[in-house]
Amino acid sequence: MEMPENPVVFPLTSMTEVENFEEWLKNPENNQLKFSVISSLATIGGHDTKRVTWNILSRMFHDDVGRRINWKGMNGKKSFNQMESKKLLLCAVRKSHVSRAATDDDITKHVIRWFNLASDRGSSRSRPPCQQTLTQQ
Repeated sequence: MEMPENPVVFPLTSMTEVENFEEWLKNPENNQLKFSVISSLATIGGHDTKRVTWNILSRMFHDDVGRRINWKGMNGKKSFNQMESKKLLLCAVRKSHVSRAATDDDITKHVIRWFNLASDRGSSRSRPPCQQTLTQQ
């Protein structure tokens, strides 16, 4: 019996996929595959803890999904703090040589900011059209 190399397809593009991934993470039968996902995410890299964290989150979650999650679960959003994905992220960030010594607080502040800025990424926020300063006669 062969094991799939990539048991999870990232980025997660819907909340249903997020829920399925959370259930997959909770299943003890998937512990070995979980380590391969962590190792794979850890190779994404970055030049500091912030970039490593943001790069991994960007790989894990599509911007549309990121807009529906925040740290505490306020305003009807899903709480990342209570998700199994948080544990996976912390392990993956620390497995990267750049952020090996990062504390939970270091990583958490970057996670919170990444989710806060999710609505500004992509095409979710339209910019007002440029106003003409000169009117034509």
